[in-house]
Amino acid sequence: MALTVRSLGSGSSGNALLIESGQTLILIDCGIGPRSLAAGLRKVGRAPVHMSAVFLTHEHGDHVRAVPAMLKAKVPIIATAGTARGYRLPALKTEVISRGSSVQVGDLTVTAVQVSHDALEPCGYHIASPHGTLTVLTDLGYPDPSLVEYLALSDLIVLEANHDRRLLQDGPYPTVLKRRIMSHSGHLSNDESAMLVARSIQDGKTPEIWLAHLSQINNRPEIALGTVHRILADQGHPVLLISALSRFGQDHVWRYGERSQRPIQSQLPLF
Repeated sequence: MALTVRSLGSGSSGNALLIESGQTLILIDCGIGPRSLAAGLRKVGRAPVHMSAVFLTHEHGDHVRAVPAMLKAKVPIIATAGTARGYRLPALKTEVISRGSSVQVGDLTVTAVQVSHDALEPCGYHIASPHGTLTVLTDLGYPDPSLVEYLALSDLIVLEANHDRRLLQDGPYPTVLKRRIMSHSGHLSNDESAMLVARSIQDGKTPEIWLAHLSQINNRPEIALGTVHRILADQGHPVLLISALSRFGQDHVWRYGERSQRPIQSQLPLF
């Protein structure tokens, strides 16, 4: 069965990415509410008890909100030692993964990727299967060159495009929060995301791009899409399929070998 990826939520309201390959079903983060998560799973004929594992990127609330429900359903939780410590995950119910190492879950090979963010030991994930490959980087303040090798191998890239610099600088947030967001332990801007993708495109490969974790205050889907598309075109990559994930719902589904052919304008989700 082809690798299938479905967004159940993206942004400060909650993040969850459902990944399915054959009989293997995993979540990258479970930051939406337990009822919303259960409802999202029901729509695809699944329930928490069907999950093979939940991989956590870090301990912030918008990534771990449904952890108690997953533990109650006896779903294995996989996280770095820092994330496990930060959330106080029960040791007997948690598998620790080190950044740079991999675990095998069914036919999925999941590698924890080091990122810079203001959490104890945050990470992204690179997921490889016989039926497709993706990289998920949702919270990071610095587009480290080491990320390029993972993105270059990916058929789908899920990458943070948190804010538009001007909207953030001119917006209502206090100065200290603006500095934190723009710091190396904060969040990627639209242009930083675009340049990271541009550096990762090699040998004519054309991955699909999902822009994730858009700020409701400091970004807009049309601004993020326009900025990333313009920069990629300037860098010689005008034909990449790019969309911005909506905060709620399951409107974004990707299956290996079944890339959407919709024009970029039709993919603007409404918040």
